[in-house]
Amino acid sequence: MALQPGKTRKPSIGSRATTHRNIPMLDILMLALAFGFFVAGIGYAYACERL
Repeated sequence: MALQPGKTRKPSIGSRATTHRNIPMLDILMLALAFGFFVAGIGYAYACERL
């Protein structure tokens, strides 16, 4: 089936590409990392204040 110029083929429902949004565990991991860096930054500020 040849496509006419300017026409695009719509993807079918079953042919979704796998992205990071299909992996909910990765979202939880990123939130945990962000929280860990936030806590580490606060700890670093308190440690520097004591010096």
